[in-house]
Amino acid sequence: MKNAIKFTVVSGIGFIIDFIIYNILTLIFHINVGISNMISSLVGVTFVFFTSTKHIFENNTSNIDLKYKYLIYVIYQIILILCASRVIIIFKNFFASSNIDLVVKYAKVLAKIFITPFTLTINYFVMKKLTKL
Repeated sequence: MKNAIKFTVVSGIGFIIDFIIYNILTLIFHINVGISNMISSLVGVTFVFFTSTKHIFENNTSNIDLKYKYLIYVIYQIILILCASRVIIIFKNFFASSNIDLVVKYAKVLAKIFITPFTLTINYFVMKKLTKL
C-alpha cells in the first residue's frame, strides 16, 4: 500500500509535467490532441519510470538491465498512449458536442483528465511487475 501511495505521488508529478506539455501543445500551438497526448505522455512516463525504479520499487537488476526494462516500458507506453489518445479524441468530441459552453471550451482538457485515472492504475501494476523481472 505504501508503494501504491508513493507511485501515485510520483505519477501525479508525472501527470503535471504531462498535463502542462499537453495544454501548451493543444491550447497554444493547436496541435491535434492525439499527437499532443503522445508527446506529453512520453515525457511524463519517462519521469515516472526513472523516479519509480530509483525510489519506489525494488528494482531487480539481476535478470534484465534497467535500460532494457526502460525499452520494454517505452514500447508498452507507446501502445497504451496510442490507445489512450484514441479514447481522448472520442471524449474530446463528446465534450465538444455539449450544450454547456464551459464544457465545450475545455473539451480537450476534460478529455485528458478523464482518461488519467485508468492509465495511472494500469501503469502501477505494469511498473510493479516490470521491476521484478
